[in-house]
Amino acid sequence: MTSPRILLAGATGAVGIELLRLLRGQGLFVRTLSRTEENATRLSGLASEIVVADAAARGAAAGAAHGIDTVVSCLGASVSLTLRERRGYHDVDLVANTGLLEAAKRAGARRFVYLSAHPGPGYAHTHYLCAHLQVEERVRASGLSFSFVRPTGIYSALADLIAMARAGLGTVVGDGRARTNPVHPLDVAEALAEVLAEGPEVVPVGGPDVMTRDAVMRLAFEAVGKEARIAHVPAGLLRSTSVLLAPVHPRLSDLLEFVAAVMTSDSVAPARGRRPLRAWFEELAAAKPAEM
Repeated sequence: MTSPRILLAGATGAVGIELLRLLRGQGLFVRTLSRTEENATRLSGLASEIVVADAAARGAAAGAAHGIDTVVSCLGASVSLTLRERRGYHDVDLVANTGLLEAAKRAGARRFVYLSAHPGPGYAHTHYLCAHLQVEERVRASGLSFSFVRPTGIYSALADLIAMARAGLGTVVGDGRARTNPVHPLDVAEALAEVLAEGPEVVPVGGPDVMTRDAVMRLAFEAVGKEARIAHVPAGLLRSTSVLLAPVHPRLSDLLEFVAAVMTSDSVAPARGRRPLRAWFEELAAAKPAEM
């Protein structure tokens, strides 16, 4: 059998870059799709080919999937508090992945693998999760073979906790008792690689340790060597702020809505991941703040 030719979108993200390294390490052809020249530059020497196009712009990704067997999408708007982008999750995640899916269909690709998110019952209604689930619906209806990898949360989204711990005060939304088992980006990349050719339609991915939100915050303090000081923020405050921000900053509005819901709900999936959060935090804490 000939090796599959892969289009990887979102290759500069925490999971995407790990997946690119894995696939290229296996000698596979991987074309990447980057929204900007700046992102594309970061992939120089890693990807087999690099295409620069914004999948959220109508028709921009039309030729990116030419000659491709499998499209892997790690496209998605960030949940980081660094918010230079104002577009909401629907206008980024759903629109961009729909454009990518259309390009895959036109080019005759066989399979679509999507990095989605674990839809816990307490937060599946949020704009963030709805965007992911709507992408899944469109992929299901496309006629392509597919798999969805659904992590509970990725360690890279928790980097802000190390910054809080360094500053001496951590904030946790709600009472801190909701449980989660976030997962290392490399563990998620490995799950994506496993379903590249075939596999289950839905692959939930959790990390090895189930912890409360307070315990996660305390672990960040341990990593920086400081005594934990935690302030609990009412979820209602974030929800009301989300409503007020919706007309002027859709992304921040969506993010606050999601954070209020996910931080006060259990988000636990089967523990496929094997790399502990403690080691991730300790690595971040050992780095200089500018390197994080």
